This record gives sequence, structure tokens and C-alpha cells, in this order.
Amino acid sequence: MTLDESFRELGLSPGSSDADVKVAWRRLAAHWHPDRNASPHALRKIQRINRAVEEIRQWRASGYADLQRTPEAPAGAPEVVVDQQVSITLEEACAGCSRDLHGEVVEDCAECRGSGREARSSMCTRCDGEGRARSHFWFPWLAAGGPCDTCAGRGVVHAACSACSGQGRTRPRKYRCRIDVPAGTRHGETLHVHARVQGRQREHALHLRVSVELQQHDVFRMEADGTVQCAMPVDGFAWMAERWTEVPSPRGLQQMRLRRNALTYRIKGHGLGGADCIVTIEPLFPAELGAEQQLLIDRLIAGNTGARGTAARKRMDAWQAQLAGRIRRQAPP
Repeated sequence: MTLDESFRELGLSPGSSDADVKVAWRRLAAHWHPDRNASPHALRKIQRINRAVEEIRQWRASGYADLQRTPEAPAGAPEVVVDQQVSITLEEACAGCSRDLHGEVVEDCAECRGSGREARSSMCTRCDGEGRARSHFWFPWLAAGGPCDTCAGRGVVHAACSACSGQGRTRPRKYRCRIDVPAGTRHGETLHVHARVQGRQREHALHLRVSVELQQHDVFRMEADGTVQCAMPVDGFAWMAERWTEVPSPRGLQQMRLRRNALTYRIKGHGLGGADCIVTIEPLFPAELGAEQQLLIDRLIAGNTGARGTAARKRMDAWQAQLAGRIRRQAPP
């Protein structure tokens, strides 16, 4: 069960608070608890409700922050541009889909402003605030004095910032965002998402540039105009008999009637962006007819041109009469 499915199970939107989740759980549990509800589906329903609450609880505990989507670049602080990539199938590109994006926000420490040091300084104990290294020779005038390597010659030192342990940056704040990939999106297109996310110390404006990658397909081949091509084998006898068959399209299997005079079929609107899906069939026949197949062919012939009163028999009799008449006219007197 995904996070969005968990919220839907509770009748809530993904941005609902912990208090909303608790209220929804109490309401649904009171209705679906097997001790109060005689429905045979009550046990399964309460299990799904509890699972949904647990999924949301684990999500909250993971430290992820929800993005606040905005229709355009928010005013105020400059946006941070984040490049991401999503990979989708041809079926998802035709119908549209959703994807979850994950990332991190890292901030400079507000206490030390990114320096990693405390603002207040103290005297360097190694050089006693002189800024020069002490000599370890018996005769100090023989040693060339240099800057103290502890305080870099300043005579004062700054302790590591206690708020960030001297790192100068806060711990990363992970975020999650679900984006919609519109139907008809093509390979290489870039989707733009503007949002705000609450970091550990302040709010950030994000600009997500999402590059779409269309996966290679093992059944369909897409043309530049969005038309989808598909080649499939069919039974030759089923093709001759104009039987119904199932053919694939990016929008699922479709029922199609075979025609003896056609090898190519067009399914309108089942390609990418409203284009068509074109299916080319290959009728398959045996290299040689077996004895049983020969008998079946004989029965078909007997029931077609061999049966009196059929249209095929009448057409055959007319043709044979026409041929016999020509032979008599050409015979010598």
C-alpha cells in the first residue's frame, strides 16, 4: 500500500495532519470493527485501515517533508533548481501516470552562518595569544619563529559550532513529491514543478526540472508523430474464417475482427497523444497439411462447392456451363 493509497483509505488528502489521521482512524475503526460490524468484509477492511495508519506513521517518522506545490515560482527567496529524471513505459505515456520524487534539502547552519565555528573566540593556549609558535630549542634565538599552526597566527581560536558539530551545515531534510505525467508526454520532455519545502531551519523554494525518459518497448514501435506500430502473428485459418481476436494496444487489449482482404488494421486514438495504433498481422499456415487437415479441407469443399443450392455451387455450375459452351463452339464440325 502506497502513501497516497493509505490517505485515500482513510478518506484524507496527502497533506492531512496527524490529528486528522487520528480522527479518521477513530471514526472508521468504530464503524468497521468486527465486534460492531457484521459484514463479512469488516475484518479485511479494519486490517486495511490499520495498515494505512501504520504506513502514514512510518512516513512521518522517516523525516520526510511534504512539498507545498505552487502553480508558479513563489515570490521571496530565490528558487533552488533541482534536476531529476523519471522513466515511464509507453502505456504510461499514452494514459498518463504519477511518479514519486525524492530529494534532500541541506541548509547552512543558522548559528554559525555556515562557518562551523562559534562566534565568540578565546585565546590560543598553544601560543598564549602571541600568534607565533613556541620554540622548543634550548636557545630560542637559534629557532626561526613562525605563525602558530593552531590559531594561524591570529592568537585567538574559535570552538566548533555546537549546533552543527563544526560542519557548517544542518543534517539533510528529505522531501517527497508526487508529480503527474500528462498523457501524451514524449521522450526527452521536461516537466516543471514549483514548490516550497520546510527545511530544518527555514522554508525553501524549489524548482524541480523533471526529464522524462520513455522506455524501449518489446511489442510496440512508435513513430515520430505518435503513431504506434505493432506486428503480430495470427492463425491463418482464423484469418480466413474472419474470426474475432484480441490485439494489443498501449491502452490494453482490444477485440478486433479479422478480414481476409486485410493485413493492416487501425485502432483510432490508441497511440501517443491521440494518434492511432496500427496493427499488422501475419497469417500463419502449416508448411504441409497433415492427413487430418486434408480431411477437414475435403469436408469444407464438400460443404461449399460440393453442396447443391449453395451460392458457391451455383457460381461453379455457371462457370462450368460457360466453359463447356465455349469448348463446343470451338470444336470442328
